Amino acid sequence: MARFMVLISVLGLANLSLTASLTSPRSLQPLVALDYAAYQGIAANNGITHFYGMRYAAAPVGQLRWRPPQDPPAIAGTQSAAEFKAVCVGVGQTTGTSPLGGVTLDEDCLYISVTTPSNATSTSKLPVLFYFSGGGFAQLNSINYNFDDFVVQSQQSVVVVQFNYRVGALGFLAGDEVKAGGSLNAGLLDQRKALRWVQKYISKFGGDPQHVVLFGGSAGAGSVGLHLSAYGGRDDGLFVGAIGDAYFYPTVNHATYQEIQFRNFSSTLGCDTSLDQLACLRNVDISKLQTANIPLTYPGEFLAAEYIWTPVVDGVFVQGNPLGLYQQSKFVKVPLISGDVTDEGTLFTPKTISSAAGVTSFVAANYPDLSSSDLAQVNTLYLPPSSSYYHAAAAAYGDATFTCPGNLIATYASQVAPVWRYQFNQSSAVTRAFDYGVPHNIDLGAIFGPNVGPYTGLFDLIDTVTNALSFGSFANENAAVSAIMMNYIISFTKTLDPNPLKASQAPTWTQFAAGGHFQQIVVQNQGSSVQAVTSTTSTRCSFWASVLAETRQ
Repeated sequence: MARFMVLISVLGLANLSLTASLTSPRSLQPLVALDYAAYQGIAANNGITHFYGMRYAAAPVGQLRWRPPQDPPAIAGTQSAAEFKAVCVGVGQTTGTSPLGGVTLDEDCLYISVTTPSNATSTSKLPVLFYFSGGGFAQLNSINYNFDDFVVQSQQSVVVVQFNYRVGALGFLAGDEVKAGGSLNAGLLDQRKALRWVQKYISKFGGDPQHVVLFGGSAGAGSVGLHLSAYGGRDDGLFVGAIGDAYFYPTVNHATYQEIQFRNFSSTLGCDTSLDQLACLRNVDISKLQTANIPLTYPGEFLAAEYIWTPVVDGVFVQGNPLGLYQQSKFVKVPLISGDVTDEGTLFTPKTISSAAGVTSFVAANYPDLSSSDLAQVNTLYLPPSSSYYHAAAAAYGDATFTCPGNLIATYASQVAPVWRYQFNQSSAVTRAFDYGVPHNIDLGAIFGPNVGPYTGLFDLIDTVTNALSFGSFANENAAVSAIMMNYIISFTKTLDPNPLKASQAPTWTQFAAGGHFQQIVVQNQGSSVQAVTSTTSTRCSFWASVLAETRQ
């Protein structure tokens, strides 16, 4: 989503509503006492109370780098929870805050935030939506969101939780040294820590720890999928349902790649000659460490991959090929929604691609394990392009990375649990102007409303502009589809079925595998309907499933 925000910012501030990312006027200041700290939240006149930036784990700095998150320390006195705290610094980023505003980035970043009805009490037992931010496991992009519209639309009957987790090299540096002297997949362990925090404390905010529904977009959706299959599908009672908006499953970062990544990272920071390279890396100042926390190419590839610091098979949390685990039925069996948009790949694909060779090179750079015969099959499936080579490459990348993993998860989950699948098919004037169609995660604005975020304050120019340009259409031209999507998700959050509380104008959403064939709801301003998954999608996804769910080392 970050690339989209940067590209469309050239449109300037025309027709920008400064209220796009603002909460309602603030009034009451509630207090919640946890067993390690007391937090003073802040209430709005719309009946919603916020607790921003509560620490859920100790700062993962120094000797806690690349280790599992630890319990937060006891903090004396009342702590302010009136503003968001720092977000985890990621690939290609520097710590601090831009002069134009936006989020503050830091390594000390393991904070959690709760949006809850102001009248909720510790006995309310409201359903909880647990939101995972996206960003390709490289950065946290969809963060500091304002869920007020969603909670208000639910008639103040749900609680929403969002949090930060380590990303980039800080969250996903791998290799033998990390495995021996730290923890692989530190970012996923942060996520699990936050889920356990919810189990312990969410009742104090009016939530029901026995009714937690996971929601994630992009890498957030990939995270949802990874928690479903975590520990070989062990059910720890942390959630009762899950929603994945564009399940992000990039290429598996194999052992060979991990070792090369680690050596490059360590060498760049001058730790390659140390007897204990990980200990050396733990002593590197964060500003210097970020000079190595950058995008890289896979071995043997000339083009840089979109994302390379990603979860790895560790044998414990991720016990095998992440998609292969679904084929082996190693996942928690709960009601599930799997969704994506029509043009998942457009934001990630260079518009300079203008030939069949360019398509092949781009796909190979992001999926380096594909054989020459695999790449020939990609050409068969996506070429000649229906419109341009750019669109062909975008279709291939979108299917491989988002659409087909979501389709595979839905296919196997539907054998043992209720599953609903959607395709969001509504663009905006902005996305059409840049030839992005219906781009990746635009539906977050439909699901959570045009004011969803990011939000950090009135004078944060960056966030105000990007929020309005990304999601502003759902306040006007796309308001109809927002009403449909928001109520489906509210209904699922509360009842584990999208239909009981759906909008009156919305069609009944049939389950993915009902009637013995696969179907999904296509959602748009007008003419939303349940349709069979197309033969083209089925053929392409069968190919991607055959190559992406393989275990290769």
